[in-house]
Amino acid sequence: MIIELPSEIREDFDQLKREGIISCSLEDIRPKLEIYLHLLSQWSRRINLVSRRDRSVVATKHLRQALTMVPVVVSLPHRLVMDLGSGAGFPAIPLKIALPDTYFILVESRRKRAHFIKEVVRSVGLDRIEVVNERIESLSPVGADLVTARAVASPDKLLALVQRHLSPHGWILSTLGKDAAHSELLAWRADRVGSALGLFY
Repeated sequence: MIIELPSEIREDFDQLKREGIISCSLEDIRPKLEIYLHLLSQWSRRINLVSRRDRSVVATKHLRQALTMVPVVVSLPHRLVMDLGSGAGFPAIPLKIALPDTYFILVESRRKRAHFIKEVVRSVGLDRIEVVNERIESLSPVGADLVTARAVASPDKLLALVQRHLSPHGWILSTLGKDAAHSELLAWRADRVGSALGLFY
């Protein structure tokens, strides 16, 4: 699949390489990230995936955040990752592209957004990934090693939502803050609610 990104998105995406976010170790995933950004750009004209003001900075604002999460995810148990409220695919799609051997379950209750994510999975050629168009409350327990979420709820509320889906020593990785460029990343083990690791972007 030959991709021609709009010039402003291409320039924004190239900025990640100049900053070292897309390092040599991640260079081989670049073509798949380009397909994802292309689809995100196309679909955002029809459905509300990212705000209009964010479309030209989607790489430096949203993709950067997801890619900087990769080493954090690698440092935690991640055989099975469940992403809650996947929306436009951040952070789950970039994480999946970077971690092809990890099984991902993406939970998105809104039909159009779930359909978009399924199209990304098909076009990028991802496997070991499942897109579930349901509310988290309706799902049977999955035994995830790690749950990721972007500003879905406060830590206490998020834990209540996902605790039954986690393995006994599962982790939660969540961003707090409305602005992806200035949000806090928290990681904590479900059985140790008080032990949170704060990382700042």
